[in-house]
Amino acid sequence: MGLELILFDNEEIVKYQHHGVEVSVKRRLKSKHKEYCLCYKGCKFFKPEDRRINCLIANTLFEICVTFHIATPVWECPSFEPKE
Repeated sequence: MGLELILFDNEEIVKYQHHGVEVSVKRRLKSKHKEYCLCYKGCKFFKPEDRRINCLIANTLFEICVTFHIATPVWECPSFEPKE
């Protein structure tokens, strides 16, 4: 299935299949959530490969993302500490 293009408020919105569900996203931001997310930028508490020791905030947000088929970068976080 290809991308469906919608114009909304002068922004291109595309619909595409993400993990088997059709989702909408601003074209310029598609697949960029990790690029902007503090967790992926190098937080020492972010350990997605082992959810038992992963950050509680990251685990909770991941569950919300999976449940509602969304992608949410973390822009601000009280727990962020850079990896050493």
